Amino acid sequence: TELTGTTIQKITVDEVVNSTDVLTFGCACSNKITVNLIDATKNIDYKNSYFTARQGLKLGEMPTRYEDVPLGKFYVTDVQTTNDFKNVTITAFDGFCKMTGTYLSDITGKTTLQAVYDDLKEQLYDEYGIVLKAATLPDYELEFSNIEGITHQQAIGYVAGCLGGFARFDRYGELEIATFTDTNLNITREEQYMGGFKKLTDNPLQITSIGTGTKDNTIVRGDGANGISINFENPYITDTMADAIYADYNDFTYTPCQLKWRGNPAIQAGDII
Repeated sequence: TELTGTTIQKITVDEVVNSTDVLTFGCACSNKITVNLIDATKNIDYKNSYFTARQGLKLGEMPTRYEDVPLGKFYVTDVQTTNDFKNVTITAFDGFCKMTGTYLSDITGKTTLQAVYDDLKEQLYDEYGIVLKAATLPDYELEFSNIEGITHQQAIGYVAGCLGGFARFDRYGELEIATFTDTNLNITREEQYMGGFKKLTDNPLQITSIGTGTKDNTIVRGDGANGISINFENPYITDTMADAIYADYNDFTYTPCQLKWRGNPAIQAGDII
């Protein structure tokens, strides 16, 4: 069933790839969508549905042309309705809401990060029908053991943290590991709402150290005295992985801020602008 602008009153998408006020690594945050409908179709089992969402981006006139920009695949968790479906509010989340089962692996002892990734890939598809994108990871070795009570969502977050990245579902509903990526997009003052740009700190923040590992095996690189330290727990990370992450992000500078502008539906959380 396709619902269009005649039924859809409002769509709100909350995207997040970072769980703290400062940049961090290894997050696996669920994205949320809220859809408000008017005069909704009654013969849909909204409570047991999933859907893909998209936004039409107008490209030109004569003839009027639109391009559909995908916003993601979502699984309904709550439906509220009044006035016999005159008004319906649907709340849904991406595939992370399904990944609550315990991650148990036959892998033990010395292995590679690639082997753990491939094992997760197989389990996610078999248990939830979730596609983890095929990927070739760096040739990292580690000592692997099952952690009591760890979920599949936490496990993919740990793998992402080993790579200095984060796990997210892409706009087509497939799971991937991504990193903070420069888009080369500049949002000029003319494009911003009046007063729509607000800095949240007086000065830019500069990453000068990272702290990771566990309480019993702490791994630190760099000195945070003249900048900020990025701290994230990860039981699988090794010295070699920490060295690579520190090399990539040492002296990385960014400005925490809020921005209001007309927007671009192709921009995703995790993009550098």
